[in-house]
Amino acid sequence: MKTKVSAGKLSGIPALSPGRRGFILAVVTITIVLLTFAAYNYSGTMLVEHEAVVMGGRDLLARTAAESGIEYAATRILERDADSTINLYNDPDFFRGRLIADSTVDRGRVRCTILAIDETNTTSGNVRFGLANESAKFNINKMLELDALEEALPDDEKLGLVSMAVSNIPNMTDEVMDSILDWLDSDDERRPYGAENSDYQALAIPYECKNAPMESIEELLKIQGVTPDLFYGEDANKNGLLDPNENDGDKTLPMDNADGILDLGWKDYLTATSRERNSTPEGEAKINLNMGEMTELYDAIEELYGADAASFVVAYRLGGTDYSTEGLPATDSGITDKISRNDIDLTVVPAYQFTSLYELIGGETNPVKMLSGTNQSFLSPWTEDANTLLNIFPDLEQTLTINEDAYIEGRININQARREVLMAIPYIPEGLPDDIISSRPPVTLESASSTIMARRNTAAWILAEGLVDLATLRDLGPYITTGGDIYRFQSIGHFDEGGPTTRMEAMIDATIYPPQISFVRDLTTLGRGYHPSMLKSATDGSQ
Repeated sequence: MKTKVSAGKLSGIPALSPGRRGFILAVVTITIVLLTFAAYNYSGTMLVEHEAVVMGGRDLLARTAAESGIEYAATRILERDADSTINLYNDPDFFRGRLIADSTVDRGRVRCTILAIDETNTTSGNVRFGLANESAKFNINKMLELDALEEALPDDEKLGLVSMAVSNIPNMTDEVMDSILDWLDSDDERRPYGAENSDYQALAIPYECKNAPMESIEELLKIQGVTPDLFYGEDANKNGLLDPNENDGDKTLPMDNADGILDLGWKDYLTATSRERNSTPEGEAKINLNMGEMTELYDAIEELYGADAASFVVAYRLGGTDYSTEGLPATDSGITDKISRNDIDLTVVPAYQFTSLYELIGGETNPVKMLSGTNQSFLSPWTEDANTLLNIFPDLEQTLTINEDAYIEGRININQARREVLMAIPYIPEGLPDDIISSRPPVTLESASSTIMARRNTAAWILAEGLVDLATLRDLGPYITTGGDIYRFQSIGHFDEGGPTTRMEAMIDATIYPPQISFVRDLTTLGRGYHPSMLKSATDGSQ
C-alpha cells in the first residue's frame, strides 16, 4: 500500500491551518494600520510644529520691529538737535508703517508704527503718528512748590494755588490732594484730609510714606484714596480710542459709564517726569541773564545780539523796569576803579532779576547810572511784533536762560496739554485754555496741522496771535513752554495683513546725551489695539 506525504512534511515545515493563516494576516494588517496612524500623527505633529515655528518667527519679527521703532524714535529725537524742522508731533510719513522687512506678499511685510494719543480729541479719542511730550501733563511734584508759595502769602491773600492747579483734573478730591501733599512733603504732620506714615504703617501690608518728590507717576497708586479706576480710567487696552467694551456700562470689562466719552484716567493728565534741558542744542551752557558778573553778562550778550541788547539786559538788572519784579535799591559796590560798558556804570550792585525770558520783550528800563554823570534808560531791541516773536524769539530761548540749573522742571507745554492741564497753570486767565485749544488745528494725515504747530515753537505765539497781552505773557512765563525733553509713545510691530502684533510703550529721556530709553512696557497682552489698515503706510513700502 502506498502512503501519501504532504508537501509540508516533505519540506520540513509544518502546514498551517486556514485559521492560523487568517490570524497572521490580521496582525499584519493591524500593524500596517498602526504604523500608518503613527506616520499620520507624526506628520500632523510636524505640521503643527512647523506652523508654530513659523508663527514664532513672525511673532519675533513683530517684536523686533517694535523694538526697532523705539530705537528709531530715539534717533529722530537726536537728529532734531541738528535739524529743527524735524517734526516729532505728527508726521505720518516718518512714524506710520515704517518698513522693517519687505516681502512679495502683504502677509510677509513687517513694519513698525510710532504713535501717541491725540490730545485734541476729548470724546471718542484718536491717535497721531508722533511722540507725546510729558510736559503736556501737570507735574505732580509742582504741588509742593505751589503749596510753599501759598504758605508764604498773607492770610488775606491766600489763593488756593494747589486747588486751582489740580481741582479740574477729573474726579480729583480734597482728600486725595491732601494725601498727595503728605506723600510729597518731608514732615509727618497729617493734613486735614491727608495720610502720613502712621496711616500706611497700619495697613495689612505696611509700607513707608515717601515724604519726597515722586520719581514715577505710578507712585500715585500707593497713595491713600487713589484707586486703579481713577488712575487708569476706562481705556482698558491703552489704545486711546473709545472701544465698544469701554462704552457699554457694566456689560463687559472695564466698568464704564457709557457716556460716549473716553475717560483716560489720571495717568494721562499727571506726570512726575516732565523736564527740559537747560542748554543749547549743541549741549553748551546757555547765557544766564541772572548771573552775578555784569561785565561778563554784557560781553556775552553783545557777542550774540549786539550792544543795544547787551545794554538793555544789564540796565534791566541794575535798574529794573516799571513791570519788573521789585528789587532792592541799587547800591554802589564800593569799587574805586570804575568798570563800564557802553558808558553804563557796572560797579553798581544789580538789584533786579529776570523771572522769565518774556520780560525781554518790549518795554524800557528805569534810568541807570552812566559814567558820564547822567542817568539813562534803554529800550528793548525785541519788540512784540509777530515777526520778532515767531522768528527771532525761538533763537533767544535756545541760547538764554534765567538760572544755571541743568534742567527746568514742570513747565506745561501749551501746544499739547489738555484743557484740564492748561487750567493748572498758575495765574492763567479764565477763558485762555479754551482759546488755546480752539486755535489748535485738528490732527490729520496731511501736513497742515504740522505746519501750523511748527510755527508755534515758542510760547510767545499766544501773544503773536493775540490770545494774551504782553503783561499776561510775562506773568505766565515761568510756567509755560512749547518744549520738553521727556517723550512717551507706543511702538507697534505689525504686518500689512494679519499676523501677530507687538505693542510696547516707551519713554525716552532726551535731557541726556544721547537720548536714553527710560523704560519699556509690553502692552501686547492688552490686545492688538489697532486694526492693521490704520497702521499701514499709505506708500508702496519703499520707505
